[in-house]
Amino acid sequence: MTRADAAAAPVPAALRATPPARIVDLDVRDDLRAGREPLRRILDTVRSLPADAVLRLRATFEPVPLYRVLGKQGLAHHTERLDADDWVVWFHRDADDTATAASTSAVRAPRQAVTDHDDAIEGDVIVLDVRGLEPPEPMVRTLEALATLPPGKTLVQLNVQVPRFLLPQLDQRGFTYEIRAQAADLVRLFIRHRQP
Repeated sequence: MTRADAAAAPVPAALRATPPARIVDLDVRDDLRAGREPLRRILDTVRSLPADAVLRLRATFEPVPLYRVLGKQGLAHHTERLDADDWVVWFHRDADDTATAASTSAVRAPRQAVTDHDDAIEGDVIVLDVRGLEPPEPMVRTLEALATLPPGKTLVQLNVQVPRFLLPQLDQRGFTYEIRAQAADLVRLFIRHRQP
């Protein structure tokens, strides 16, 4: 089944039968139309999602990168396309996973953030190549890497453009950064812990 077929498929009966009290609605269409990155709101909502709840996300496009990001957190999805710029994605735990999720702690062990063959760790510098990834994956991978970045080390993000939605996140989290545009399609972002 293609993704287009999946988006046209009816909502599965199990999701349709979810009691309204267990559905958490999050509409990020206004954020997207205004050019605001809604990833933080989505991840915060998922973090606070009860084990037996379903997140019903509204967006202006199919948020394909979220499938992988939230899939790593144990959430499956069903996608509906209501219109060209109106998508509904139901994120839910599989029935088999719900009992496990309810009985385990919400605290997860940190994942190794730098895992792809294009990334490298050399001395005090960690290189994270996010070129070719679709949003919000570059920001997600960078924030994951920064969550485990030891003081004194530098994370260098390789990107095709200045990651404008990431920069406010760095300020809020206590990081300094330096942007070096080295070619039309290569930007190096040097990120370090802010010195006390």
